[in-house]
Amino acid sequence: MKKGTLFLIPATLGEEGINVISQEVKDVVQHVDLFIVENEKSARRYLRSIGYKKEFSENSLVLMDKNFPEKTDKYVFEYLLNGNDVGLISEAGMPCIADPGNYWVREAHRLNIKVKPITGPSSIILAIVASGFNGQQFRFNGYLPIKSSDRINALKKMEEVSISKNETQIFIETPYRNNSMLDDILKTCSSKILLCIAAELTQPNEFIKTLSIAEWKKNKPDLHHKPTVFLIYSK
Repeated sequence: MKKGTLFLIPATLGEEGINVISQEVKDVVQHVDLFIVENEKSARRYLRSIGYKKEFSENSLVLMDKNFPEKTDKYVFEYLLNGNDVGLISEAGMPCIADPGNYWVREAHRLNIKVKPITGPSSIILAIVASGFNGQQFRFNGYLPIKSSDRINALKKMEEVSISKNETQIFIETPYRNNSMLDDILKTCSSKILLCIAAELTQPNEFIKTLSIAEWKKNKPDLHHKPTVFLIYSK
């Protein structure tokens, strides 16, 4: 029996931005009846916004369990092995980048199930493209430690690596802690280090700017509750 395909379906990066979702995404979802999602309510809203016309049954949306995905994997993978397609959707952007979902992809490969990523917005890629920094050598560090002292140590190490290896350092923070993150960056990194702040990408209030640490100290933006990617780079 022919197996189904696990489609990795991109979502918007915010409440708006449907215009960046391709026709391919809109076409693919019309042929899928089962989706692996982080949040049922937002997944339904997103699918409807891109024209999904089918009715949702109680089994249409399977919640990811970040700690114990095996609780639901048997049903999903039996569904795929029986020739049915499944869509994996994260809360924002591309699945599996700074989001859960890699477990499902890894298991699909193990079971020889086709995995098909669909092109869509990625805040990390958009940020590095727009930063003016080294796009051949870069490192995504994900979320830094919450504790300020640990975060400062992480920032110092990233600055050292950027200087020694000519490597762009990329990291993110939970939006409500962005201002604390920015404060730590400005008081930790040397004045000549370049910092790119890429906030609310693809949204109406999109903000992308690269300045030195010294220049940012003169005009610090308010990033509270604004999804933001931070990048640092040594000149």
